[in-house]
Amino acid sequence: MMHKLFVLMIGLLSMCLSAAAQDVDVDKKTGLVQVDGVDAFYLTPKNKQLFVSDFSLENLQHKELAYLKYTSYPNVSYYYMVFTKTGNQCMLKDNIILGNIKHLAKMIAGANLVQANAVSEEEERKFIILHNGTFIRDPAATPPPTVEKIIVASDNQRKTQVADIMVKDNKIYNSSELVGVFKTIKEQDVTYITVYNANDAMICKASHPDKNKDADWNLLLDDKTVTLLYNPSAPLEKLFKYLVEKGYL
Repeated sequence: MMHKLFVLMIGLLSMCLSAAAQDVDVDKKTGLVQVDGVDAFYLTPKNKQLFVSDFSLENLQHKELAYLKYTSYPNVSYYYMVFTKTGNQCMLKDNIILGNIKHLAKMIAGANLVQANAVSEEEERKFIILHNGTFIRDPAATPPPTVEKIIVASDNQRKTQVADIMVKDNKIYNSSELVGVFKTIKEQDVTYITVYNANDAMICKASHPDKNKDADWNLLLDDKTVTLLYNPSAPLEKLFKYLVEKGYL
């Protein structure tokens, strides 16, 4: 715990010093970000709305390095950032305001995330820790001696099945068969659900504001953000039914 806190403090200090020393410019037409006059990366708007949009963090060849999903609730706004290569994720909550592309550019440039047209693994780890994110695989863990090859079926290959969902404690049953488990965390009036299959592999993260029943579920699934209708009468059952019928559970 002390080591993580130390890394967090050092990371925050170094990022603040770096950001303060940098001259960051953004071409709002192209999304090109320059750091100290040198082309660095792109922040390409995606899924544009009236005043805000998501962003794709891209290298200079427009290869996507991360996706930043804008999410706003009555009491909180943030960018849900997912790194393309690793699937690691975090939430950027600092001064999220309208027209904030330059602020995002400064955060990314200050963290020195993009190096040689790719995301630095070392700087990504620091960034994830700094923003209280989640590692899909613990970067400090020793890899297993043998790696099982897992073939993931495409959407066309997955077989649609009828789901009869029952939730008991943190367990998910389909027609009395245990198909998965889940964990629930509440933070700043938002409920976060992490879903695991019967083999304890994480397959999905979902979030929903506690005080807005008209808002949708936001799902992180297959490294993509999916919007799913929230059913207030049986919210978890409908969420798990979707995952079962799509072949994830």
